Amino acid sequence: MGHLYADMTVKGNKAAVKLKSVLIDTGATYTVLPEEVLKEIGAALLPAKVEVELGNSKTVKAKAYGVAVKIKGVEAPSVSITFKGAQTVIGVETLESLGMKLDPARGKLEFTRPNGMAYFFFGR
Repeated sequence: MGHLYADMTVKGNKAAVKLKSVLIDTGATYTVLPEEVLKEIGAALLPAKVEVELGNSKTVKAKAYGVAVKIKGVEAPSVSITFKGAQTVIGVETLESLGMKLDPARGKLEFTRPNGMAYFFFGR
């Protein structure tokens, strides 16, 4: 299938920034962004650093932020992490929040639910 990239907008309390051709990494749980971008947009810093395991089995302490991410016209809340030497990627937690998944046969993002639908409740 190769690599898949997407344009995205990331928004915080101060601003929004458009990022072009960001790698989608289905092996990454969280979206990873440069700390400079997170500070520029006024992303909400979560209270403690978190320990994350990288694909090469190394463990790092990462800062975690709350952001809003928009891809293909759909916006949702997401957790973004940053750490020294981090490369920008879109993780699966963001895709799930947006209601998106990869179609490996076509190499494209597709929607898993109706646009804007994030919660189903079937009462008694």
